Amino acid sequence: MKRYRTRRRIRNITISAGVLLVLLVGAGVAYTFYMSQTETAPVIAKPTSIVNKNTVTHVTLANNVPANASVQSLTSPVRPGDNASISVKGNPGSTCTIKVEYNKVSSTDSGLIAKKTDEFGVITWSWFVEATVPEGKWPVTINCEYNKKTAVVIANLVVTKTLPQE
Repeated sequence: MKRYRTRRRIRNITISAGVLLVLLVGAGVAYTFYMSQTETAPVIAKPTSIVNKNTVTHVTLANNVPANASVQSLTSPVRPGDNASISVKGNPGSTCTIKVEYNKVSSTDSGLIAKKTDEFGVITWSWFVEATVPEGKWPVTINCEYNKKTAVVIANLVVTKTLPQE
Protein backbone atom coordinates (compact mmCIF):
# COMPACT_ATOMS: atom_id res chain seq x y z
CA MET A 1 0.00 0.00 0.00
CA LYS A 2 2.85 2.36 0.87
CA ARG A 3 4.50 1.63 -2.47
CA TYR A 4 1.23 2.43 -4.29
CA ARG A 5 0.97 5.83 -2.55
CA THR A 6 4.55 6.69 -3.46
CA ARG A 7 3.93 5.81 -7.13
CA ARG A 8 0.71 7.83 -7.08
CA ARG A 9 2.51 10.88 -5.62
CA ILE A 10 5.27 10.62 -8.21
CA ARG A 11 2.66 10.30 -10.97
CA ASN A 12 0.72 13.34 -9.67
CA ILE A 13 3.90 15.40 -9.37
CA THR A 14 4.94 14.41 -12.90
CA ILE A 15 1.51 15.30 -14.31
CA SER A 16 1.52 18.64 -12.44
CA ALA A 17 5.00 19.45 -13.71
CA GLY A 18 3.96 18.55 -17.27
CA VAL A 19 0.84 20.75 -17.08
CA LEU A 20 2.92 23.63 -15.68
CA LEU A 21 5.46 23.21 -18.47
CA VAL A 22 2.72 23.25 -21.13
CA LEU A 23 1.19 26.41 -19.58
CA LEU A 24 4.55 28.20 -19.47
CA VAL A 25 5.38 27.30 -23.06
CA GLY A 26 1.89 28.41 -24.16
CA ALA A 27 2.28 31.71 -22.32
CA GLY A 28 5.66 32.26 -23.96
CA VAL A 29 4.24 31.57 -27.41
CA ALA A 30 1.28 33.90 -26.74
CA TYR A 31 3.60 36.67 -25.47
CA THR A 32 5.89 36.32 -28.50
CA PHE A 33 2.90 36.46 -30.86
CA TYR A 34 1.43 39.52 -29.11
CA MET A 35 4.74 41.41 -29.11
CA SER A 36 5.25 40.73 -32.81
CA GLN A 37 1.83 42.29 -33.55
CA THR A 38 2.57 45.63 -31.84
CA GLU A 39 4.85 48.37 -33.16
CA THR A 40 8.29 48.58 -31.72
CA ALA A 41 9.19 51.67 -29.74
CA PRO A 42 10.98 54.34 -31.77
CA VAL A 43 14.68 54.66 -31.21
CA ILE A 44 16.14 58.10 -30.69
CA ALA A 45 19.71 58.58 -31.85
CA LYS A 46 22.42 59.94 -29.59
CA PRO A 47 22.81 63.73 -29.34
CA THR A 48 24.66 65.26 -32.24
CA SER A 49 26.50 67.74 -30.06
CA ILE A 50 26.69 68.76 -26.42
CA VAL A 51 28.32 72.07 -25.62
CA ASN A 52 27.82 72.16 -21.85
CA LYS A 53 25.23 71.15 -19.26
CA ASN A 54 23.25 74.40 -19.55
CA THR A 55 22.57 74.37 -23.30
CA VAL A 56 19.76 72.69 -25.16
CA THR A 57 20.82 69.45 -26.80
CA HIS A 58 19.43 68.79 -30.26
CA VAL A 59 18.88 65.19 -31.17
CA THR A 60 18.54 63.50 -34.51
CA LEU A 61 15.47 61.31 -34.69
CA ALA A 62 15.81 57.79 -36.02
CA ASN A 63 14.09 56.81 -39.27
CA ASN A 64 11.57 54.56 -37.53
CA VAL A 65 10.09 57.36 -35.38
CA PRO A 66 6.41 57.75 -36.29
CA ALA A 67 5.05 61.14 -37.33
CA ASN A 68 3.13 62.88 -34.58
CA ALA A 69 1.18 66.07 -34.02
CA SER A 70 -0.67 67.48 -31.03
CA VAL A 71 -2.40 70.80 -30.42
CA GLN A 72 -0.58 72.88 -27.81
CA SER A 73 -2.87 75.94 -27.89
CA LEU A 74 -5.84 77.31 -29.83
CA THR A 75 -7.49 80.71 -29.44
CA SER A 76 -11.07 79.63 -29.02
CA PRO A 77 -13.73 80.91 -28.75
CA VAL A 78 -13.25 83.83 -31.12
CA ARG A 79 -15.61 86.40 -32.60
CA PRO A 80 -16.11 86.92 -36.32
CA GLY A 81 -13.64 89.62 -37.38
CA ASP A 82 -10.99 88.60 -34.81
CA ASN A 83 -7.70 86.79 -35.28
CA ALA A 84 -7.27 83.14 -34.31
CA SER A 85 -4.09 81.14 -33.80
CA ILE A 86 -3.04 77.58 -33.16
CA SER A 87 0.23 76.04 -32.01
CA VAL A 88 1.05 72.43 -32.78
CA LYS A 89 3.92 70.22 -31.62
CA GLY A 90 5.24 67.45 -33.84
CA ASN A 91 8.51 65.99 -35.01
CA PRO A 92 11.27 68.55 -35.59
CA GLY A 93 11.53 69.27 -39.32
CA SER A 94 8.03 68.03 -40.19
CA THR A 95 6.18 69.72 -43.02
CA CYS A 96 2.67 70.66 -41.89
CA THR A 97 -0.39 72.02 -43.65
CA ILE A 98 -3.49 73.59 -42.11
CA LYS A 99 -7.07 73.70 -43.31
CA VAL A 100 -9.83 75.72 -41.61
CA GLU A 101 -13.38 75.13 -42.77
CA TYR A 102 -16.51 77.15 -42.07
CA ASN A 103 -19.72 75.43 -43.28
CA LYS A 104 -17.57 73.03 -45.36
CA VAL A 105 -15.93 75.98 -47.17
CA SER A 106 -12.18 76.28 -46.71
CA SER A 107 -10.78 79.57 -45.49
CA THR A 108 -8.48 81.31 -47.97
CA ASP A 109 -6.64 83.48 -45.43
CA SER A 110 -3.01 84.10 -46.39
CA GLY A 111 -1.80 82.90 -42.96
CA LEU A 112 -2.95 79.34 -43.66
CA ILE A 113 0.10 78.11 -45.56
CA ALA A 114 2.29 75.01 -45.29
CA LYS A 115 5.15 75.40 -42.80
CA LYS A 116 7.99 73.39 -41.26
CA THR A 117 8.26 72.75 -37.55
CA ASP A 118 11.23 74.30 -35.79
CA GLU A 119 14.08 72.38 -34.11
CA PHE A 120 11.80 71.74 -31.12
CA GLY A 121 8.92 70.49 -33.26
CA VAL A 122 6.70 73.55 -32.71
CA ILE A 123 4.73 75.38 -35.39
CA THR A 124 2.20 78.24 -35.12
CA TRP A 125 -0.37 79.68 -37.50
CA SER A 126 -2.40 82.90 -37.16
CA TRP A 127 -5.29 83.87 -39.39
CA PHE A 128 -8.19 86.29 -39.65
CA VAL A 129 -11.67 84.92 -38.99
CA GLU A 130 -13.79 86.71 -41.57
CA ALA A 131 -16.65 88.87 -40.28
CA THR A 132 -19.09 86.78 -42.34
CA VAL A 133 -18.23 83.51 -40.59
CA PRO A 134 -21.34 82.12 -38.88
CA GLU A 135 -21.38 81.08 -35.24
CA GLY A 136 -20.55 77.44 -34.60
CA LYS A 137 -17.83 74.86 -34.08
CA TRP A 138 -15.52 74.64 -37.09
CA PRO A 139 -12.75 72.08 -37.74
CA VAL A 140 -9.10 73.11 -37.93
CA THR A 141 -7.20 70.22 -39.53
CA ILE A 142 -3.41 69.98 -39.27
CA ASN A 143 -1.60 67.40 -41.41
CA CYS A 144 2.10 66.84 -40.62
CA GLU A 145 4.47 64.68 -42.67
CA TYR A 146 7.74 63.30 -41.32
CA ASN A 147 9.87 60.67 -43.13
CA LYS A 148 7.00 59.87 -45.52
CA LYS A 149 4.72 59.18 -42.52
CA THR A 150 1.70 61.33 -41.74
CA ALA A 151 0.00 62.54 -38.58
CA VAL A 152 -3.33 64.36 -38.52
CA VAL A 153 -4.83 66.34 -35.66
CA ILE A 154 -8.19 68.11 -35.69
CA ALA A 155 -9.20 70.88 -33.29
CA ASN A 156 -12.53 72.68 -33.03
CA LEU A 157 -12.56 76.45 -33.41
CA VAL A 158 -15.60 77.94 -31.70
CA VAL A 159 -16.88 81.12 -33.34
CA THR A 160 -19.38 83.11 -31.30
CA LYS A 161 -20.60 86.68 -31.28
CA THR A 162 -20.46 86.92 -27.47
CA LEU A 163 -17.35 85.78 -25.62
CA PRO A 164 -17.66 84.51 -22.04
CA GLN A 165 -16.68 86.96 -19.26
CA GLU A 166 -13.11 86.52 -18.06
